[in-house]
Amino acid sequence: MKLTGMTAALALLGAFAAGGAAGWLGAHAVDAAPAPKAPEQWVARIGDQYISAEAFVDEMKRRGGDRPGQFQDMEQKRSLLDDLVYRAALVKAAERSGVTAEPEVRLALDQVIANRYVQGTLRDAQREVSVSDEDVASYYAEHAEEYTVPARKRIAMLKIAVAKEAADADWQAATHRMEDARARAEKLGARVPHFGALATEFSDDPATRHRGGVIGWIAEGNSGRYSFDRAVLDAARALEAPGSLSKVLRGEDGVYLVRLVESEPRQSRSLDQLASGIRQRLTQDRLREVESEFRHSLMRQVGVEVRESALAAIAPVGPPARTTPQQPPAMPQDQG
Repeated sequence: MKLTGMTAALALLGAFAAGGAAGWLGAHAVDAAPAPKAPEQWVARIGDQYISAEAFVDEMKRRGGDRPGQFQDMEQKRSLLDDLVYRAALVKAAERSGVTAEPEVRLALDQVIANRYVQGTLRDAQREVSVSDEDVASYYAEHAEEYTVPARKRIAMLKIAVAKEAADADWQAATHRMEDARARAEKLGARVPHFGALATEFSDDPATRHRGGVIGWIAEGNSGRYSFDRAVLDAARALEAPGSLSKVLRGEDGVYLVRLVESEPRQSRSLDQLASGIRQRLTQDRLREVESEFRHSLMRQVGVEVRESALAAIAPVGPPARTTPQQPPAMPQDQG
């Protein structure tokens, strides 16, 4: 039987994933180690390799043999042995075919071997990681402000752009037009929580005109994070009832009208609500710390040198990413 490169690679990977050819054959087939001596108790021989009774028992345990009803009769044990023998035979056939020297096979095997090493070293260290109730409570106390959701308001706006240096007549015309928009917005009532189609008709703001003028949420105490006109922010702070409108506002670059879509009060979340998430976060942080220390320790042990200049000189193998023009967002659904 002659194996193709892909078939051989799958055979080898299957053997290692199932427990490793070395685990139940007593030698690493890929490295062509000297043939081992026959163990005192063995259950199968594949060429000059043996599956010992001890290795077979270990494989039964790995496959759940310690559960009630597993591997109680010869049929079950024969099925397991047939599987191990078949996998071992595939590995030996793959070795004879020469595909084990192919780069993609070596790369795949290296990855499997590395993963097995990590499972036997790093995973053992990570299993020792624990987070106590005191750790959770201490973290909550130190980060209580992070778990308090400030009051916030969702607002919509109309904007008629006017240049700073524009004549007074231009500002007056924009103001009159916005007054007309305000009168029509008042008639929307609760049926439409935002500006609806009025935004498309009146607003010059490209980011919001196709979604009813909705800007999004404004949280209390975060004035510095918003990029729109300060007049809009101040007007939004003053609105209380959903659906209410500001007066027509003059900003630095145009005339505005603001509407409150909805609001939410300040909310504090309790330790009981957050304990599970905090524990998970602390556990993940500590697992990453263990992994980071493992990586640095490993690099120190094997001796690693990186040539930054050589890395920088390597050109990309593909073209740069293409940017896709963004489509206008969908209009929010009317409520009521």
